[in-house]
Amino acid sequence: MNALTQPIRVIFNTREKGYRAKTWVASIAIFTLMAGDAIRYSVGWYGWGVVLAFIAISSLTMFFKNDPMVTLRIVPWPFYALLAWMGASTFWSAYPFWSALATVSQVLTSLFALFLVSRFSWRHLLRIFANVIRFILGASLIFEFIAAVIVRGPIAPIFKNYSGDKPPAAAFYWTQGHLFDGNRIQGIVGNSNLLAFAGMLGLVAFAVEYAIVGTRRWISAVSFIASGLCVYLAKSAGISFALTAVAVAAVVSILAEGKNRETRHRYYRFAWGAAALTGLVVLLFRAQVFEFFGKSPDMTGRSGIWKIVLKMIGQHPWTGLGWISNWVPGVKPFEGLVVIDRVPYYQAHNAYLDVWMQVGLVGLLLFLAVIVLTFVKAWRLAVRHTSALYLWPVLSFVGLLVWSATESRMLIEIGWVLLVLFAVKVWEPEETLEPLGRSPKRVRLLGRGLLGSRLRQRIDR
Repeated sequence: MNALTQPIRVIFNTREKGYRAKTWVASIAIFTLMAGDAIRYSVGWYGWGVVLAFIAISSLTMFFKNDPMVTLRIVPWPFYALLAWMGASTFWSAYPFWSALATVSQVLTSLFALFLVSRFSWRHLLRIFANVIRFILGASLIFEFIAAVIVRGPIAPIFKNYSGDKPPAAAFYWTQGHLFDGNRIQGIVGNSNLLAFAGMLGLVAFAVEYAIVGTRRWISAVSFIASGLCVYLAKSAGISFALTAVAVAAVVSILAEGKNRETRHRYYRFAWGAAALTGLVVLLFRAQVFEFFGKSPDMTGRSGIWKIVLKMIGQHPWTGLGWISNWVPGVKPFEGLVVIDRVPYYQAHNAYLDVWMQVGLVGLLLFLAVIVLTFVKAWRLAVRHTSALYLWPVLSFVGLLVWSATESRMLIEIGWVLLVLFAVKVWEPEETLEPLGRSPKRVRLLGRGLLGSRLRQRIDR
């Protein structure tokens, strides 16, 4: 047994001073960043602003209370360079005020992610995210049931007035109440794609929870069912592709654990070959593939959006138009840039194209550098350590990366928090890690509940 597989007792201390406070702050913040529309639609933008102010003050106070330099020193330099380039874009931006404001927002969101890095272990973070996601998915299914059975129709945001002769587009409603009619549901998050993303994160988190004996079996079973239902009923093609990538990554990482370099690379070649084959099939038979997912071959207008964004990129390919993260309504050139079925779109529906358009090729390369470094470190963490706990960051990150090919939410709210969290947390020193048990991940994941303790005892000998 080597130092990397030796079980050590580094578990979050529930009796630690301020344990409950920091856990509640983190939980409320993650819920707000993942289900912001649930707050905005129920208490309005001012109420949402009050919640954000509470989160910012509380998390930053807790972060700077302890020595923040311990965490700031492990932040990879490409991330610092990316933030600096976003801020520098203010000087050549077509909308300087909004670029400055977006940069401040990006820094504050990043600091919250660093608060998570500094105050919580991997195990504690998994527990917080799993509980928040569990609440969002459960509340979403109940919310959709109320809309379909009790209200029997759409539910509009409370602080919106949709009265008039011409009904608003479906996208402006909190939910359409489609739970039982075969159409997409939106949940309390107010967006089908975001609900499906929460479901995907839930599937990964609940699987790892179960593997490391973090929850009771009936809770895990109910959580899995809720996640699967939300993913299925949200009908997101992007999440379907992301889940496929997550499944391949899970299989390859489990098989590669503890193997020599040659064997690991054989599995890696299989993974890349599977990815290439999948991409080729989607490219050649995209009409049939998207029809299977209930989508048009242009991914519900995404190809048209990408063409417009590529034209914008051609105007300033190296420096971009200026950082703005999510496109701000009323700001040129984004106002009226993309309108589909009376609904204006304020993102490129591709995080990589969005970054390229806003901060140019220089910013895109820095962004990709952060992603590549994070993936490599997270992958090594998952393969070198026996605890299934370390599958959580790499599988969640893979899902986020693939999903970001159809959505730009990695640049805002929970997407950006996850990016920064994983990008920094994977650089923590080895002695802070917590491999809890000697049994390989494949046994933890597949043997528990199926083969019982006898198999685990044999392997642990």
